[in-house]
Amino acid sequence: MKGCVYLWFIANKDPKSLKSSLSFQSFIGNARVVRILRRAIEQERLPHALIFAGPEGVGKRTLGLLLAQHLNCLQPTNGEMCNQCGSCRKIMGGNHPDVRVIEPEGAYIKIDQLRALIDEIAYQPFEGRYRVAILNGADKMRPEASNCLLKTLEEPPSRSFLILVTDKPYLLLGTIRSRSRKLQFGGISENELEVFLTRREKRSPEDARLAAVLSNGSIGAALAFDAAATREIRRLAFRFVSMLLRRERFTQASALIAGVVKEKDSFRIWVEMTATLLQDIYYAQVSPERMGQRDMLEELNGIARSAPHSSVVSAIEGVKELKAGLLRNVNRQVAVEALFLKERAGGTSTP
Repeated sequence: MKGCVYLWFIANKDPKSLKSSLSFQSFIGNARVVRILRRAIEQERLPHALIFAGPEGVGKRTLGLLLAQHLNCLQPTNGEMCNQCGSCRKIMGGNHPDVRVIEPEGAYIKIDQLRALIDEIAYQPFEGRYRVAILNGADKMRPEASNCLLKTLEEPPSRSFLILVTDKPYLLLGTIRSRSRKLQFGGISENELEVFLTRREKRSPEDARLAAVLSNGSIGAALAFDAAATREIRRLAFRFVSMLLRRERFTQASALIAGVVKEKDSFRIWVEMTATLLQDIYYAQVSPERMGQRDMLEELNGIARSAPHSSVVSAIEGVKELKAGLLRNVNRQVAVEALFLKERAGGTSTP
Protein backbone atom coordinates (compact mmCIF):
# COMPACT_ATOMS: atom_id res chain seq x y z
CA MET A 1 0.00 0.00 0.00
CA LYS A 2 1.19 3.51 -0.74
CA GLY A 3 2.18 6.28 1.60
CA CYS A 4 -1.12 8.12 2.00
CA VAL A 5 -2.96 5.30 3.72
CA TYR A 6 -3.62 7.10 6.99
CA LEU A 7 -4.89 10.28 5.32
CA TRP A 8 -7.09 8.16 3.05
CA PHE A 9 -8.43 6.34 6.10
CA ILE A 10 -9.46 9.62 7.69
CA ALA A 11 -10.65 11.40 4.56
CA ASN A 12 -13.07 8.63 3.65
CA LYS A 13 -14.92 8.89 6.95
CA ASP A 14 -17.93 11.11 7.50
CA PRO A 15 -16.62 14.71 7.56
CA LYS A 16 -18.11 15.23 11.01
CA SER A 17 -15.80 12.57 12.40
CA LEU A 18 -12.55 13.88 10.93
CA LYS A 19 -9.78 13.78 13.50
CA SER A 20 -8.64 17.25 14.49
CA SER A 21 -5.20 15.91 15.42
CA LEU A 22 -4.13 15.35 11.79
CA SER A 23 -1.24 17.79 11.49
CA PHE A 24 2.50 18.20 11.14
CA GLN A 25 2.79 17.55 14.86
CA SER A 26 0.89 14.26 14.67
CA PHE A 27 2.65 13.02 11.52
CA ILE A 28 4.19 9.62 12.22
CA GLY A 29 7.97 9.36 11.73
CA ASN A 30 10.51 11.42 9.78
CA ALA A 31 10.49 14.28 12.30
CA ARG A 32 13.57 15.82 10.68
CA VAL A 33 11.79 16.24 7.33
CA VAL A 34 8.80 17.83 9.06
CA ARG A 35 11.09 20.26 10.92
CA ILE A 36 12.79 21.29 7.68
CA LEU A 37 9.43 21.99 6.03
CA ARG A 38 8.06 23.94 8.97
CA ARG A 39 11.20 26.05 9.22
CA ALA A 40 11.09 26.78 5.46
CA ILE A 41 7.44 27.85 5.76
CA GLU A 42 8.13 30.07 8.78
CA GLN A 43 11.04 31.73 6.99
CA GLU A 44 9.02 32.01 3.75
CA ARG A 45 11.74 30.06 1.94
CA LEU A 46 9.81 27.01 0.82
CA PRO A 47 11.24 25.86 -2.56
CA HIS A 48 8.86 25.77 -5.50
CA ALA A 49 9.97 22.21 -6.30
CA LEU A 50 10.52 19.48 -3.73
CA ILE A 51 11.49 15.83 -4.08
CA PHE A 52 10.14 13.58 -1.34
CA ALA A 53 12.39 10.53 -1.63
CA GLY A 54 12.31 7.37 0.44
CA PRO A 55 10.83 3.89 0.80
CA GLU A 56 7.18 3.16 0.06
CA GLY A 57 4.60 3.44 2.80
CA VAL A 58 6.33 5.99 5.05
CA GLY A 59 3.97 8.91 4.37
CA LYS A 60 5.64 10.91 1.58
CA ARG A 61 2.38 11.51 -0.27
CA THR A 62 0.56 12.14 2.98
CA LEU A 63 3.04 14.81 4.01
CA GLY A 64 2.67 16.43 0.59
CA LEU A 65 -1.07 16.72 1.15
CA LEU A 66 -0.54 18.02 4.68
CA LEU A 67 1.79 20.68 3.24
CA ALA A 68 -0.88 21.63 0.69
CA GLN A 69 -3.42 21.80 3.50
CA HIS A 70 -1.16 24.00 5.62
CA LEU A 71 -0.50 26.39 2.73
CA ASN A 72 -4.21 26.81 2.03
CA CYS A 73 -5.80 26.52 5.49
CA LEU A 74 -8.17 29.44 6.17
CA GLN A 75 -7.87 29.31 9.98
CA PRO A 76 -4.34 28.14 10.93
CA THR A 77 -3.58 28.01 14.66
CA ASN A 78 -0.10 27.95 16.21
CA GLY A 79 1.48 27.00 12.91
CA GLU A 80 -0.93 24.10 12.30
CA MET A 81 -3.81 23.59 9.90
CA CYS A 82 -7.27 23.66 11.48
CA ASN A 83 -8.74 20.54 9.77
CA GLN A 84 -12.15 22.21 9.98
CA CYS A 85 -12.31 24.98 7.38
CA GLY A 86 -13.68 24.44 3.89
CA SER A 87 -10.20 24.37 2.36
CA CYS A 88 -8.88 21.72 4.76
CA ARG A 89 -11.94 19.54 4.24
CA LYS A 90 -11.72 19.78 0.46
CA ILE A 91 -8.04 18.84 0.43
CA MET A 92 -8.64 15.89 2.76
CA GLY A 93 -11.58 14.86 0.59
CA GLY A 94 -9.51 15.08 -2.60
CA ASN A 95 -11.65 17.74 -4.29
CA HIS A 96 -9.83 21.05 -3.84
CA PRO A 97 -9.48 22.79 -7.25
CA ASP A 98 -5.94 24.01 -6.50
CA VAL A 99 -4.48 20.75 -5.17
CA ARG A 100 -3.76 18.02 -7.70
CA VAL A 101 -2.31 14.54 -7.25
CA ILE A 102 -0.94 13.05 -10.47
CA GLU A 103 -0.62 9.25 -10.57
CA PRO A 104 0.82 7.06 -13.34
CA GLU A 105 -1.71 6.07 -15.98
CA GLY A 106 -0.79 2.44 -16.36
CA ALA A 107 2.97 2.08 -16.02
CA TYR A 108 3.89 5.71 -16.63
CA ILE A 109 3.10 9.35 -15.99
CA LYS A 110 2.49 10.55 -19.53
CA ILE A 111 3.22 13.82 -21.27
CA ASP A 112 -0.49 14.63 -21.71
CA GLN A 113 -0.92 14.50 -17.92
CA LEU A 114 2.00 16.89 -17.44
CA ARG A 115 0.83 19.28 -20.16
CA ALA A 116 -2.61 19.52 -18.56
CA LEU A 117 -1.03 20.16 -15.17
CA ILE A 118 1.36 22.80 -16.49
CA ASP A 119 -1.51 24.60 -18.22
CA GLU A 120 -3.36 24.66 -14.87
CA ILE A 121 -0.57 25.96 -12.67
CA ALA A 122 0.29 28.68 -15.17
CA TYR A 123 -2.77 30.51 -13.83
CA GLN A 124 -3.24 32.00 -10.40
CA PRO A 125 -4.98 29.78 -7.82
CA PHE A 126 -8.69 29.38 -8.42
CA GLU A 127 -9.78 29.25 -4.79
CA GLY A 128 -6.83 28.87 -2.41
CA ARG A 129 -3.68 30.86 -1.76
CA TYR A 130 -1.42 28.39 -3.60
CA ARG A 131 -1.59 25.71 -6.20
CA VAL A 132 0.06 22.44 -5.12
CA ALA A 133 0.75 19.55 -7.49
CA ILE A 134 1.94 16.18 -6.17
CA LEU A 135 3.48 13.79 -8.69
CA ASN A 136 3.16 10.41 -7.00
CA GLY A 137 5.60 7.95 -8.55
CA ALA A 138 7.54 10.76 -10.21
CA ASP A 139 10.26 8.34 -11.33
CA LYS A 140 7.69 6.83 -13.71
CA MET A 141 7.61 9.86 -15.98
CA ARG A 142 8.41 9.09 -19.60
CA PRO A 143 11.43 11.05 -20.98
CA GLU A 144 9.23 13.46 -22.93
CA ALA A 145 7.15 14.10 -19.80
CA SER A 146 10.30 14.76 -17.77
CA ASN A 147 11.53 17.27 -20.35
CA CYS A 148 8.13 18.94 -20.35
CA LEU A 149 8.27 19.33 -16.57
CA LEU A 150 11.84 20.62 -16.71
CA LYS A 151 10.76 23.77 -18.53
CA THR A 152 8.33 24.56 -15.71
CA LEU A 153 11.00 23.97 -13.06
CA GLU A 154 13.32 26.41 -14.81
CA GLU A 155 10.66 29.15 -14.61
CA PRO A 156 8.21 28.12 -11.87
CA PRO A 157 4.87 29.96 -11.82
CA SER A 158 4.25 32.17 -8.83
CA ARG A 159 2.08 30.83 -6.00
CA SER A 160 2.63 27.23 -7.04
CA PHE A 161 4.53 24.29 -5.58
CA LEU A 162 5.49 20.96 -7.13
CA ILE A 163 6.17 17.90 -4.99
CA LEU A 164 7.78 14.90 -6.68
CA VAL A 165 7.18 11.73 -4.65
CA THR A 166 9.43 8.77 -5.39
CA ASP A 167 11.17 5.76 -3.93
CA LYS A 168 13.69 5.83 -6.79
CA PRO A 169 15.03 9.41 -6.99
CA TYR A 170 18.05 8.27 -9.02
CA LEU A 171 15.69 7.60 -11.96
CA LEU A 172 14.75 11.29 -12.18
CA LEU A 173 16.62 13.40 -14.68
CA GLY A 174 19.71 15.00 -13.18
CA THR A 175 18.45 18.38 -14.38
CA ILE A 176 15.20 17.85 -12.46
CA ARG A 177 17.09 16.84 -9.32
CA SER A 178 19.33 19.89 -9.57
CA ARG A 179 16.34 22.25 -9.76
CA SER A 180 14.51 20.70 -6.79
CA ARG A 181 15.18 20.39 -3.07
CA LYS A 182 15.36 16.74 -2.08
CA LEU A 183 14.12 15.64 1.33
CA GLN A 184 15.09 12.09 2.24
CA PHE A 185 12.57 10.02 4.18
CA GLY A 186 13.47 6.92 6.17
CA GLY A 187 11.53 3.99 7.54
CA ILE A 188 9.35 4.57 10.61
CA SER A 189 10.74 3.08 13.81
CA GLU A 190 9.14 -0.02 15.29
CA ASN A 191 8.36 1.87 18.49
CA GLU A 192 6.55 4.67 16.63
CA LEU A 193 4.53 2.15 14.61
CA GLU A 194 3.64 0.16 17.71
CA VAL A 195 2.46 3.26 19.59
CA PHE A 196 0.46 4.43 16.57
CA LEU A 197 -1.29 1.07 16.15
CA THR A 198 -2.18 0.66 19.82
CA ARG A 199 -3.21 4.23 20.61
CA ARG A 200 -4.80 5.42 17.37
CA GLU A 201 -5.89 2.21 15.69
CA LYS A 202 -6.79 0.34 18.91
CA ARG A 203 -4.90 -2.82 17.91
CA SER A 204 -4.04 -5.27 20.66
CA PRO A 205 -0.48 -4.89 22.01
CA GLU A 206 0.45 -8.31 20.60
CA ASP A 207 -0.86 -7.57 17.10
CA ALA A 208 0.61 -4.06 17.13
CA ARG A 209 4.03 -5.37 18.10
CA LEU A 210 3.97 -8.04 15.39
CA ALA A 211 2.82 -5.55 12.75
CA ALA A 212 5.51 -3.05 13.78
CA VAL A 213 8.26 -5.64 13.60
CA LEU A 214 7.19 -7.05 10.25
CA SER A 215 6.14 -3.89 8.38
CA ASN A 216 9.69 -2.88 7.50
CA GLY A 217 9.17 0.71 8.64
CA SER A 218 6.03 1.23 6.51
CA ILE A 219 2.90 2.68 8.08
CA GLY A 220 0.94 1.56 5.01
CA ALA A 221 2.03 -2.04 5.51
CA ALA A 222 1.32 -1.79 9.24
CA LEU A 223 -2.25 -0.61 8.62
CA ALA A 224 -2.86 -3.36 6.06
CA PHE A 225 -1.36 -6.00 8.35
CA ASP A 226 -3.47 -9.16 8.81
CA ALA A 227 -2.29 -10.64 12.10
CA ALA A 228 -4.04 -14.00 11.78
CA ALA A 229 -2.83 -14.71 8.23
CA THR A 230 0.67 -13.51 9.07
CA ARG A 231 0.93 -15.76 12.11
CA GLU A 232 0.15 -18.77 9.92
CA ILE A 233 2.79 -17.76 7.37
CA ARG A 234 5.23 -17.14 10.22
CA ARG A 235 4.55 -20.61 11.58
CA LEU A 236 5.59 -22.10 8.23
CA ALA A 237 8.62 -19.82 8.05
CA PHE A 238 9.69 -20.83 11.56
CA ARG A 239 9.33 -24.50 10.67
CA PHE A 240 11.55 -23.96 7.62
CA VAL A 241 14.16 -22.02 9.63
CA SER A 242 14.21 -24.82 12.19
CA MET A 243 14.75 -27.41 9.43
CA LEU A 244 17.40 -25.23 7.81
CA LEU A 245 19.51 -24.65 10.91
CA ARG A 246 19.10 -28.17 12.27
CA ARG A 247 19.84 -29.62 8.84
CA GLU A 248 16.87 -31.93 8.75
CA ARG A 249 16.10 -34.28 5.89
CA PHE A 250 15.54 -32.71 2.47
CA THR A 251 12.37 -34.72 1.78
CA GLN A 252 10.63 -33.13 4.77
CA ALA A 253 11.71 -29.64 3.80
CA SER A 254 10.77 -30.18 0.16
CA ALA A 255 7.16 -30.91 1.10
CA LEU A 256 6.95 -27.71 3.15
CA ILE A 257 8.59 -25.67 0.38
CA ALA A 258 6.12 -27.00 -2.20
CA GLY A 259 3.28 -25.66 -0.07
CA VAL A 260 4.63 -22.16 0.48
CA VAL A 261 5.72 -21.34 -3.09
CA LYS A 262 2.28 -21.74 -4.68
CA GLU A 263 0.89 -18.24 -4.11
CA LYS A 264 3.24 -15.40 -5.09
CA ASP A 265 2.14 -12.74 -2.59
CA SER A 266 2.07 -15.14 0.36
CA PHE A 267 5.44 -16.50 -0.71
CA ARG A 268 6.92 -13.00 -0.70
CA ILE A 269 5.70 -12.52 2.87
CA TRP A 270 7.06 -15.96 3.79
CA VAL A 271 10.53 -15.02 2.50
CA GLU A 272 10.50 -11.75 4.46
CA MET A 273 9.32 -13.65 7.53
CA THR A 274 12.12 -16.19 7.14
CA ALA A 275 14.65 -13.36 6.95
CA THR A 276 13.19 -11.68 10.04
CA LEU A 277 13.22 -14.89 12.07
CA LEU A 278 16.85 -15.55 11.15
CA GLN A 279 17.71 -12.00 12.15
CA ASP A 280 16.09 -12.48 15.56
CA ILE A 281 17.96 -15.76 16.06
CA TYR A 282 21.17 -13.91 15.23
CA TYR A 283 20.29 -11.21 17.77
CA ALA A 284 19.46 -13.90 20.34
CA GLN A 285 23.07 -15.04 20.04
CA VAL A 286 24.80 -11.64 20.07
CA SER A 287 22.43 -8.92 21.31
CA PRO A 288 19.16 -10.27 22.82
CA GLU A 289 17.73 -6.82 23.60
CA ARG A 290 17.43 -6.18 19.84
CA MET A 291 15.11 -9.12 19.20
CA GLY A 292 11.83 -7.98 17.67
CA GLN A 293 9.40 -10.92 17.91
CA ARG A 294 9.20 -11.17 21.66
CA ASP A 295 6.13 -13.39 21.58
CA MET A 296 8.45 -16.13 20.27
CA LEU A 297 11.38 -15.67 22.61
CA GLU A 298 11.34 -19.25 23.90
CA GLU A 299 11.28 -20.82 20.43
CA LEU A 300 13.86 -18.43 18.97
CA ASN A 301 16.21 -18.79 21.93
CA GLY A 302 15.91 -22.58 21.67
CA ILE A 303 17.21 -22.54 18.10
CA ALA A 304 19.81 -19.88 18.93
CA ARG A 305 21.29 -22.13 21.63
CA SER A 306 21.55 -25.17 19.38
CA ALA A 307 22.57 -23.63 16.04
CA PRO A 308 26.22 -22.69 15.38
CA HIS A 309 26.61 -18.94 14.94
CA SER A 310 28.34 -19.49 11.59
CA SER A 311 25.29 -21.43 10.35
CA VAL A 312 22.95 -18.58 11.29
CA VAL A 313 25.13 -16.04 9.48
CA SER A 314 25.36 -18.31 6.43
CA ALA A 315 21.58 -18.79 6.37
CA ILE A 316 21.01 -15.03 6.55
CA GLU A 317 23.31 -14.53 3.57
CA GLY A 318 21.57 -17.40 1.78
CA VAL A 319 18.17 -15.75 2.16
CA LYS A 320 19.61 -12.47 0.85
CA GLU A 321 20.80 -14.34 -2.24
CA LEU A 322 17.38 -15.97 -2.52
CA LYS A 323 15.65 -12.58 -2.50
CA ALA A 324 18.04 -11.27 -5.16
CA GLY A 325 17.33 -14.33 -7.30
CA LEU A 326 13.59 -13.85 -6.99
CA LEU A 327 13.94 -10.36 -8.46
CA ARG A 328 15.27 -12.11 -11.56
CA ASN A 329 12.14 -14.31 -11.65
CA VAL A 330 13.92 -17.58 -10.93
CA ASN A 331 11.79 -20.64 -10.18
CA ARG A 332 10.62 -20.26 -6.58
CA GLN A 333 10.62 -23.97 -5.72
CA VAL A 334 14.08 -24.54 -7.18
CA ALA A 335 15.51 -21.42 -5.52
CA VAL A 336 14.33 -22.35 -2.01
CA GLU A 337 15.36 -25.98 -2.38
CA ALA A 338 18.80 -24.84 -3.54
CA LEU A 339 19.10 -22.65 -0.46
CA PHE A 340 18.16 -25.56 1.80
CA LEU A 341 20.57 -28.00 0.18
CA LYS A 342 23.43 -25.51 0.31
CA GLU A 343 22.93 -24.75 4.01
CA ARG A 344 22.38 -28.41 4.84
CA ALA A 345 25.76 -29.16 3.26
CA GLY A 346 27.40 -26.52 5.44
CA GLY A 347 26.78 -23.42 3.36
CA THR A 348 29.74 -24.04 1.09
CA SER A 349 28.53 -26.21 -1.74
CA THR A 350 26.39 -25.48 -4.79
CA PRO A 351 23.42 -27.83 -5.30
